[in-house]
Amino acid sequence: MRILIAGRGFDSLSRRETGAFEADQARALLSMGHDVRFAATDTRSIRRLRPPGLREYVLGGMKVVYCAIPAGAKPAFLSKKAQRSASERIWSRLDAENWRPDIVHAHFGAAMLEEARRRGIPTVYTEHSSRANADTVSAAEESREREEYGLADRLVCVSRTLARRVASRLGEEPVVIPNIADPVFLSAGAEEAVPHEGFRFVSAGNLIPSKCFDVLLRAFARLRARTGKSVSLTVIGDGPEEARLRELARTLGTDGSVTFTGRLERSAMAELYKNADAFVLASRSETFGVVLIEALSAGLPVIAARSGGPEDFVDDSNGMLVPADDIAALADAMERMPRLAGRYDRAALAASARDRFSPDAVAGALTALYGELTEC
Repeated sequence: MRILIAGRGFDSLSRRETGAFEADQARALLSMGHDVRFAATDTRSIRRLRPPGLREYVLGGMKVVYCAIPAGAKPAFLSKKAQRSASERIWSRLDAENWRPDIVHAHFGAAMLEEARRRGIPTVYTEHSSRANADTVSAAEESREREEYGLADRLVCVSRTLARRVASRLGEEPVVIPNIADPVFLSAGAEEAVPHEGFRFVSAGNLIPSKCFDVLLRAFARLRARTGKSVSLTVIGDGPEEARLRELARTLGTDGSVTFTGRLERSAMAELYKNADAFVLASRSETFGVVLIEALSAGLPVIAARSGGPEDFVDDSNGMLVPADDIAALADAMERMPRLAGRYDRAALAASARDRFSPDAVAGALTALYGELTEC
């Protein structure tokens, strides 16, 4: 089957871009033997330094057609114009190569779907956006949803909670297909944990307000006041909140027990997880929660705030759920975790995650969906 995945910026040979979720799916579909190409329309600000215009390259055996038209935070009609212009250039390149997809699957923007519909090509749209992950949304957001979803023959959401919220607004029942856990974490889960002293918590994510790392640090400070220096916390990620969070850790007196690593490659994260005992995420809004399935894939039990996505897959068998923005509840869960950790079998956690979130599992679900819409 010829599959065109349309998403955001894609890793190039010389720099890291955005687009991990859709790129993971594209690679998984490619590994199943499909003819997959990736169309990246990039309309971020000019401050994101990269060459404008059309680029083509092969990465990991997959052809990438990338068009950058810097627009940034312009009025909606100008952003749409930039997206359409980028998609037109990509379609022209595909036509020049006489490559016609059997299906087009878009993520994070539906500009590529407009032309696909005009050509009679079946379309799929996956919703990931945190803007859609609310029971009530702005009029502008609902208008965006109606416009973009209307271009898709089938709508996919990455969690049941997100699907329920979308359905309640638009009356359409989306298909639920989760995101993918990188195989590097699944490999880590198959290995023995590295012996160490004390109990080690780890967390990961962009250091932005909605991820609530301040809540996590305050909960950890309460925990450390109760248990002493036998616990530690490693925070993976970077972002605009980093300086404030480092200062908060110092103010709380936990800076000696909290380590900020900055952004890490997935392989480095997986290696760090071998030395950890549990993963914790305090985020107040998650459409899915990829960092949680990565941790589970590596064999770590998890603690997560009830934030929309984690409720799909976190339960007593693999961790704990706590109310969002509740420092006391999070501290209590972190205090219980060292006593309960022995009941979690790391290999079993990893195997369960592999069954649900491996590239093969997700690509299989996508292939079945595409088969319903095409004659392939």
